[in-house]
Amino acid sequence: MTSLHPDTFNKEAFKPAQLDAPAYQAILEKLLAQGEGWGKNKQVGAYLLEKLEFETQTSDGRVETRNSVDFEKKMYIVMDTDQYPTEYLRNLVIQDITKKWGGKLIKERDLSEPEFSGPGLWLLKKGNFEGDYQPSATGANTYEPNPAAYRVTLTVDQPVNIPVQWAGGFFVAKGGDLAIRQKDVPALAEALQSIRSGAATAEDALFTTDAKSGEKVAKFDIYGMEPKFRENNYAPVPLYPETEAAMGAFKAKPAKPAKGLTNG
Repeated sequence: MTSLHPDTFNKEAFKPAQLDAPAYQAILEKLLAQGEGWGKNKQVGAYLLEKLEFETQTSDGRVETRNSVDFEKKMYIVMDTDQYPTEYLRNLVIQDITKKWGGKLIKERDLSEPEFSGPGLWLLKKGNFEGDYQPSATGANTYEPNPAAYRVTLTVDQPVNIPVQWAGGFFVAKGGDLAIRQKDVPALAEALQSIRSGAATAEDALFTTDAKSGEKVAKFDIYGMEPKFRENNYAPVPLYPETEAAMGAFKAKPAKPAKGLTNG
């Protein structure tokens, strides 16, 4: 019989099951009741994933290989400029992706692969990215935060596996954050109120069916951040009056914890 070293056990720490509808409702109500406004405050490097082309050259400058990658959906790969401070380093990341995936159509499911996410590296849908950032005057595929693109965030004090808008869930570690864009708060608040009033079930109000896969996915774009990511990449900001108004009912009358959800 083989025993695990404690360090090995820690690395293989338990990851909770994806939240069911009542538990998901409860944590979203808590997000609106206790969430705080944070906004981007750092420049990023970013590249539109539509069609990537890359070539390698021999030492005398001749083209050695050519490779290209086509993407099913338009996404931006975004890089923290603290970890990838130069255009040269950021291009190396793009080259690695192109080499690995060359000649393959990248589908949305493929974007969950490690090559497309990790510390200092993440993905945003084209519309979301272009709402969050604006081109920098410095050029070189760098972008400045859009001051209007604020988030409402909530730090979780236990690991949580939330539903997302693609098949599967997203694990948020203890000390990480849940986040929703400020512009999406009124619609989420309306959906949660419909559950409270009995006009809709949590399943109907918070989930939908993916048209292609037929799988149940989250209706709203609530996502997770790694611990310390918020502090390192955002700053506290005031929320708009309409956002505060939408959150007000949940601050006044917090939800009762759902069975099996002990966060907070």
